[in-house]
Amino acid sequence: MFAGCGVIRLRGTLAAVVSSLVIGSGGAMVGSAVPVASAGAATRPSISFGAPVWTVPIPDGSNPIALSSPDVAQLPAGPAVVVGDRSGNVYAYSLASGTHVWTDSAGAPVDSTPSAVPTTAGSGLDTVYVGTGNAADPVSGGYLAIKPTGTFKWSVQANNPPTDPYPYNGVQASMAIGDLQGGIDVVAGNLGENEYAMTAGSGGVLNGFPWYQGDSDFTTPALADLYGNGRTEIIEGGASSTGTSYGTQYHDGGHLRVLSPTGNAGQPEPNDGLDCQYTTTQAVQSSPAVGEFFGSSSRVGIVFGTGSTWAGAAETDHLIALDSHCGLMWNVTLDGLTTSSPALADVLGNGQLQVIEGTQAGSTGSVYAITGSDGATLWRTSVGNPVIGSVVTADLGSGYQDVLAPTTDGVYVLTGRNGSVLTTLQTGTGFQNSPLVTQDPTGAIGITLAGYRAGGSVIFHYRLAGSDGSGVDGPGAWPQFHHDSQLTGDTGTAQNIEVPCSPPAGIPAGYELSAADGGIFSFGNLPFCGSTGSITLNRPVVGVAETADGGGYWEVASDGGLFAFGNAQFYGSMGGKPLNQPIVGMAATPTGGGYWEVASDGGLFAFGNAQFYGSMGGKPLNQPIVGMAATPTGGGYWEVASDGGIFSFGNAQFHGSMGGKPLNQPIVGIAADAATGGYWEVASDGGIFSFDAPFYGSMGGKPLNAPIVGMEAVPSGQGYRFVASDGGIFSFDAPFYGSMGGKPLNKPIVGMSGF
Repeated sequence: MFAGCGVIRLRGTLAAVVSSLVIGSGGAMVGSAVPVASAGAATRPSISFGAPVWTVPIPDGSNPIALSSPDVAQLPAGPAVVVGDRSGNVYAYSLASGTHVWTDSAGAPVDSTPSAVPTTAGSGLDTVYVGTGNAADPVSGGYLAIKPTGTFKWSVQANNPPTDPYPYNGVQASMAIGDLQGGIDVVAGNLGENEYAMTAGSGGVLNGFPWYQGDSDFTTPALADLYGNGRTEIIEGGASSTGTSYGTQYHDGGHLRVLSPTGNAGQPEPNDGLDCQYTTTQAVQSSPAVGEFFGSSSRVGIVFGTGSTWAGAAETDHLIALDSHCGLMWNVTLDGLTTSSPALADVLGNGQLQVIEGTQAGSTGSVYAITGSDGATLWRTSVGNPVIGSVVTADLGSGYQDVLAPTTDGVYVLTGRNGSVLTTLQTGTGFQNSPLVTQDPTGAIGITLAGYRAGGSVIFHYRLAGSDGSGVDGPGAWPQFHHDSQLTGDTGTAQNIEVPCSPPAGIPAGYELSAADGGIFSFGNLPFCGSTGSITLNRPVVGVAETADGGGYWEVASDGGLFAFGNAQFYGSMGGKPLNQPIVGMAATPTGGGYWEVASDGGLFAFGNAQFYGSMGGKPLNQPIVGMAATPTGGGYWEVASDGGIFSFGNAQFHGSMGGKPLNQPIVGIAADAATGGYWEVASDGGIFSFDAPFYGSMGGKPLNAPIVGMEAVPSGQGYRFVASDGGIFSFDAPFYGSMGGKPLNKPIVGMSGF
């Protein structure tokens, strides 16, 4: 035991996790499928992979590409495949041609998968992140960031507590990317005792980190808004051995942890800050996957395999599913080790996610498709060789996801609906990582494999002629290791991954439109800072509010979930908390240091420096509340109902309303006049009603392609605009900067905010 810690870390068993570089003897087309009857037979178009369109050999000898999976990064020369090897290099090759782009010497073995995200505003070019060092070389390496040009950006060493005989350790886990503390951040465990999370741009260690993980962690963390509250939680596995440290008793085995994005900040002990934990009898070496896979339920789940550290442990060969609060949903035994990371994909084509897992049982392996709701096996296919790397999926033209399973002797391509073997790619090559499925620069489906043969590594790129690659990362797909280029391991939950942006130079002038799916459309000089437009949400977005300087914005969903982008800070939300009625809108304080959410029953919820001045919650209403507006000082607010009734709180004065008066169409929004202290109400037909505020015109009585859904006033009060559900903008004594009117939208516009 380590003096002062009492936790034995698994140094004696670390090398067992680094798989030997062997090539199996299964050969092509030896797989056998064992489908469950309900899976049915598949009728599908024939498909021909043909020969690779490019092949790159890498003479890295006995230290080739092993556990590092290829990813795609946007580099100055265009999209490129990036991957690491055990010789300590990270390579970039053109996705289109295989042309060498750059090689970066990482200085220690790279068994992690590179992750990628742009960190420079406006460049669109990705920084690449890798963990360096592995179980065979556990005291070398750390966290490394590489510029888009292939040169050094920053590195952070993973230091251990002073009681550890080793001062630092390497990082075999991959670095996941997400918004942990209001920006673009990276996080991963390591082979030591302290886990690190850093800002992606500079490598600055985040507040609350390093976090004391206690024992080695090989898993790439998943990052997801588990609770619909706008916070990105860290979901990861880990190992454990008997001992006591910082008041916590540990046991031989492992765990699945949900860690707060703020780590141990404000906590009394360095291992505090967990949201929840599930303890296992076996180490967890499988990187967890997160998504809504419990059948027709919209509940978010976590699924993961275990490992092989503890001989005879009861949960060896297990696949385990938890709810978002670490409650056990199901726990099933498979036919071999489950160290590979599961995929969540719609292999049945039924609009639901199934769990796909590969196993290794000595010199053989299998692939399972499992019902997400109860853990029942849909089909199992023996693939003749161990599956060490994680499976991925692609719709190869059938309308459902097929499965690509890497083995130590080739990659098996399996029919998603029943597991039958379509073909085997590159027998004679060992693959202990995951394939990469992308939209090829030609628009077709591209598949990249990176493996090893005698003499070193080989990268192969296939292009499926006549295929459509536009949906390779769409709903129900799992196209690469840990789902996406940021390695979030998350499908179907909200992710606050932002696009770098800066406040506009000079005076902000413009507006943002928000759609029900969270899509953001920016006009004027306001920057686009990201959105939830490509992510499945628990509930639709209903409102948007801009920060004071135009450098960010918030979106609010009907369940109270709050999503912050750019320099908008997250101060809390009603997401995941009980509501009597849904949220219908929001408003920000003048400084941007807080915001309010308002529900249709008039309930008002204040966060940050926003103060609660009262509400209509629990009081009788003739019609539901549809929106709110704050006073210019932030010392009060108005709530407005669909019949035009106005309810004033704090220093908000009542100047009259349309309540009890005839309306052609219901009221849908309100805006405050900063010049007079009055306000305007707008109806869905574009009618405007002014109360101690000037009337500048309206669309009342004029034809509209779509109903009005909201309005805003310019900061001076000398004009206003309103927006229709099709994105049309109508400006009255207010500058017009453009609109979405007549342009395609995935979901209708629900609100606007701007200057």
